[in-house]
Amino acid sequence: MPQTDWIYAFASVRGNGHIAEDIPCQDAHRVEHYENFTIAVICDGAGSCENSDKGANQVADSCLIHFGKRIIESGWADVLPAETIWQETAKQTLRLIRDDTEKFAQSEDLSFKSISCTVIVVVSLPGGLLVTHIGDGRAGYCTANGDWLSALAPFRGEEVNQTVFITSDIWEEPTINHYLESRVIPGPVTAFALLSDGCEKVSFEVNLYNKETERFYDPNLPYSPFFRPLQKILLTLHEQQKTQEEINMLWAGFLTNGLERLQLETDDKTMILAVRLPDATPSMETDHAEPNTTH
Repeated sequence: MPQTDWIYAFASVRGNGHIAEDIPCQDAHRVEHYENFTIAVICDGAGSCENSDKGANQVADSCLIHFGKRIIESGWADVLPAETIWQETAKQTLRLIRDDTEKFAQSEDLSFKSISCTVIVVVSLPGGLLVTHIGDGRAGYCTANGDWLSALAPFRGEEVNQTVFITSDIWEEPTINHYLESRVIPGPVTAFALLSDGCEKVSFEVNLYNKETERFYDPNLPYSPFFRPLQKILLTLHEQQKTQEEINMLWAGFLTNGLERLQLETDDKTMILAVRLPDATPSMETDHAEPNTTH
């Protein structure tokens, strides 16, 4: 039996820029339940790469195959690994996924660089979360006392909007350790979220202005007034016995039109939100709010 102590909502929708240019959604997501763990994946295709939607879907599928196998073999359902062990395991696994993606490009007669994408993987285990990623995007989690914290630091290059992809030339040792981040987050965790950067302006505190230094900075913190009402809504949908398909349809509608910043977003939008059932849920707000960010 798959684990049943969580409720999930997940969807990918096109941003206004891709709708206007009639470009397919370049984000991909996957959620796969196993007996005692769940794997959640988000891949964001590089906007400048013509086949990045194909790459994002290929990498997402490959993540389920390879990480699923590794977690089943690990025994981590009982005891979480040390962070050094998880970092090495995630690195080896993502390298396999990168190699699978190159073979896919060859089989489809595609340029390897044309299928470039980022990747975020979150594994939910009884004892906590395992997180790993290459590139940008965000992930956060909620503690037992209701605090939302960051689960990763998005990679940013020297130029604006510059990042790296699983297809990038970063895989030599020890260089790869600069680009690949892995974290072990012990429980109890009452909720978590992962998202492509098309959702970050509405759900994270980013690009704030420090009057003392007269500089902008990125706190990289999930915006609690955004997430807390959604936690409550997911629990309500569970109580109403909504199916996963019904929840995801509502979720796609929310990502499309739920808040003004979501309506105006030009980039594709993907978010996976998971909430633990039922008594560990923190107290909720009643109204949606958006972070006070400058862009």
